[in-house]
Amino acid sequence: MKRIGFIILLLIVLISNAYTQMRDWRVHRRGLLHQNVYNTGELGRAYNAAGTIQSGSSSMEWPPYSTMVLDRRNYPGQHNSFGSGIWLAGTRSGSRSYAFCGAVSNSSGDPVPVVGVYSTPIELRKIENFPVLEDGELNPAFNPDEAEEMIISAWDTPVGIRVTRTSRAWSYPGYDSFIIYEYEFENVANDTITDLFVTFANTLAPSMFGYQRNHGDWSEGAFRGQPPAGLGDHFARFDLKRWLSYNHEREGLPEQDEGFFNAWSTPGNRGGLNSPQAVGIMVLHYDYDHLSRRDQTRQVFLVPADSAGMWDDNGKAKQPFLLRYENGNLPADSKTGTWMDPTLRRKTGIWQGIQDSIRFHDQFEPDLWDYWRGRTKSSANLSWWQPVSRAYGFFPYTLPPGESMRFSVAEVAGYGPGVASDRKYTDLGGTVRAGVDAGAYFSPVPSWYDTLHYDFLGTKNYIGSTYLQNHPLPWYVTPGVVSIRDVADRAIEMYTGRPLAKYDTLQYKPEEAPATGQYNRVAIPFPAPAIRVEDTRAAANRISWVPQVELFVSSRLKAGFSHYEVLRAPHPLGPWSVIDSVFPGDPEYFSDGEYSIIDPESNIGDNAAYAVVSVDVSGGRSGMSNLTVHETQAPPAEKLGKVYVIPNPLIVTSGLTGADPGGEIGDRIQFVGLTKRCTIRIFSYSGQLIMTREHDRATYGDPWYQLSVNNQIIASGVYYFVVEDKETGARANGKFIVIH
Repeated sequence: MKRIGFIILLLIVLISNAYTQMRDWRVHRRGLLHQNVYNTGELGRAYNAAGTIQSGSSSMEWPPYSTMVLDRRNYPGQHNSFGSGIWLAGTRSGSRSYAFCGAVSNSSGDPVPVVGVYSTPIELRKIENFPVLEDGELNPAFNPDEAEEMIISAWDTPVGIRVTRTSRAWSYPGYDSFIIYEYEFENVANDTITDLFVTFANTLAPSMFGYQRNHGDWSEGAFRGQPPAGLGDHFARFDLKRWLSYNHEREGLPEQDEGFFNAWSTPGNRGGLNSPQAVGIMVLHYDYDHLSRRDQTRQVFLVPADSAGMWDDNGKAKQPFLLRYENGNLPADSKTGTWMDPTLRRKTGIWQGIQDSIRFHDQFEPDLWDYWRGRTKSSANLSWWQPVSRAYGFFPYTLPPGESMRFSVAEVAGYGPGVASDRKYTDLGGTVRAGVDAGAYFSPVPSWYDTLHYDFLGTKNYIGSTYLQNHPLPWYVTPGVVSIRDVADRAIEMYTGRPLAKYDTLQYKPEEAPATGQYNRVAIPFPAPAIRVEDTRAAANRISWVPQVELFVSSRLKAGFSHYEVLRAPHPLGPWSVIDSVFPGDPEYFSDGEYSIIDPESNIGDNAAYAVVSVDVSGGRSGMSNLTVHETQAPPAEKLGKVYVIPNPLIVTSGLTGADPGGEIGDRIQFVGLTKRCTIRIFSYSGQLIMTREHDRATYGDPWYQLSVNNQIIASGVYYFVVEDKETGARANGKFIVIH
């Protein structure tokens, strides 16, 4: 019996260990803001205050598809977060428990395990509610009153709380740069959880591509005035009217290479600012019913004035309770846990006294003093010094067994903190440590239209840029929905179902918002068609699609269908150009039930990005939800004959180059005339084997980026090659020249 009992116990342990190791993630890719969603509570990547992004994943990536190779260096792209998550704390039977489901590190800022420690994965699934199916047919199950893309994740925690998160994304222009997350926190324990603390822990870092290009590092250290950056040009802010906590860079980090700056600043391109993003998190709804009354919490106030005014007419604490900025080190044991301990003094003070009232009246909105008095104020003096991570917390809650409470937040990304007309408004932050003594809590909202002088800002007394006075918006920014403030207003519209409003003077109140999103009021565009990109024997790419989207019907359509635009770019970041406009039934392009157009710019071996957008009669456009990257090729040779190297000679210059998934375009050599399966061997002038490449695909050519077997760029010189067909043994040979 003992042996049987031991075996059963062993099986339970093994099953339990396997259960806690099912950490997994899905990616939101429908809109222009791409994000990893884990079944452990994490968002973005696994939290790390340095390092980089693993291939195929996103961490608040905006714009998307942004990985590239420039100057022989691989850049993972425009990712704007070090990793985020959910922090929970609660008391059961007198014992305090914590769960840090993401955004947690050791004392050195390195990541720590989440699964099996703070969270136990339960569920992860992605739901695609696309109006058009992959084959181009209309989706009969499409629900226009729901998001186009949903990810549902769930996990258990040692606090006794089961968290279910439903995140939503859309491709509609103007509504494609935010993701809405609805959370349900359920007490699955057998006893009541008291002093429950719910914190949304986010790290915001726009954009690490910019810090790599300007300072050579992808690290939180760039924000703390430490090497290698040493600039401290990153600012955290809080928009009280939108409940929006966000980050922006001082001037967008203009590209220092004049060639890239000029090229990227052209119409249809990505823009000449390397870190133009303003990225943040905003609260759309928080639970009010389960908030504890004053006599139901153990919260200790070491300074009596700290609690003055924080209790509302129902005896419940005004929210938010915690708005904390911090650097990238987030150890749960020595620092983070104390933020959510009711036996210690709260970590962020409240709007409470005469000085605060004066600031509202002199620097902000006097009519909003009554609303914000007693709520936590965000730090102003840390907005420059430690702006990487922030805790956005709600406390204290009482949650009986079997009951749930709901919260909704949105991640948002915009092209800078404001637009030209926003400079007359102010929000919290933008100063350095010295500013707090001078009373500079509220500061004007900057933009990339003009610079603003800021008092108490240190050695660089300006924020903003004149970039948009002389250059167009990049392609991924919808006109009229430019700044993070514009995007946030549309997230509110989407979630609440209320008419679009600009919350620059109007106060948004999450406690009065619905507990679940409405999602059924926004007018929608005609969807983009599903497209195919195919090789032709002439090595010219053919883009094809069927006409079913012209029959799309919905009561929420903005306007009737007009035409298609076929777009092309050498890289998904641009520059995008219009190949042609195609109108319904145009005999030049429509035949045998489908549209087909040839790209006249096709060059064998080149990668090109394509998209076909639907345009309505009012000029409204679909999203580029069918964006496809394709390597131009021709079918393989039927038998091995003459094999060519292009270009030959290859002259590598230091001028402007491009971006390619495999390597630097200026380094690329192409072998053409290949059969489907063959081996390419490359030799130096002295006969040394430099590289062996196995070609096994149905293409006429094969690109090589001058990397030797030792992963080094080859030197200038004459090189020989031998190609052997694997089916017949036939051989071809030749030589080429490389000049650096």
